[in-house]
Amino acid sequence: MRITSRVALGLGIFVLAAGLVLWFTAHERTGAPLLVILSVGFFYIARVLQGGSGHEGEGPAPDAAHGEEEAGEEEISPTIWPFGFSVAAVVLVLGVVLTRWLLVAGVVLVAACGVGWYRDLRGQHAHHGETGEVSP
Repeated sequence: MRITSRVALGLGIFVLAAGLVLWFTAHERTGAPLLVILSVGFFYIARVLQGGSGHEGEGPAPDAAHGEEEAGEEEISPTIWPFGFSVAAVVLVLGVVLTRWLLVAGVVLVAACGVGWYRDLRGQHAHHGETGEVSP
């Protein structure tokens, strides 16, 4: 298990315990559920950092990349669009809380990020679908 996974798991356990103690001792109904939700987020991060495959401590073999390419799996390159979605989500939430024009801007940004991400992935799939053969 990687050290970052252990740290996230430890934080998840700590925040879950703090949330449960707050829930049962202070009878506070807002912060305690938020702490429990935060602990679930830390558990998810720990699982993702662990590798997500269920095979702890096993890394890919040095020749695994060649075997995957031969098996027909395509490799998708990283994209910036998830970050764009997160910025659009912040604008969307601020629009709900503060003013309507930010809400409209958030909706437009979410739509633009969706279209951009779709075009980016479609272009990558089209690029990987080429066989490299030249037809006469």
